Amino acid sequence: MQANAKRYMLHFGGSMLAYMVVLFGSVAWLNGHETGPLVRGLVALLPVIPGLVALWAVMVFYRSLDEFKQRLIAEAMIIAALLTGFGSFAYGFLEGALDLPAIPTIWIFPVMIGLWGLVGCFQKYVVYR
Repeated sequence: MQANAKRYMLHFGGSMLAYMVVLFGSVAWLNGHETGPLVRGLVALLPVIPGLVALWAVMVFYRSLDEFKQRLIAEAMIIAALLTGFGSFAYGFLEGALDLPAIPTIWIFPVMIGLWGLVGCFQKYVVYR
């Protein structure tokens, strides 16, 4: 494994571990304490901090790649963003017409990241073979 990939795995993996610890800690704290909205909002946002570190790790890794790999990743992200946007757009119409339940916005980012991975796999093994 290349040095930049090892560094990425260390930084990204560490930030995801920190994210899980902070997430569970903040949820437990919020469930066990009654405070004002400002404190609750700040505690609820604490998991965003290790999430930002993960985004930083992704960008550092992306910049360490050659131009072809950067293009693959960028195209996959664009396609994933478009599919996520169009899917939420279409579901919005169905939600109103068929009285479907609203999907919480917290699911938008995980869906986009999941689609990014799927599109990346599809590209690597089908489009650029």
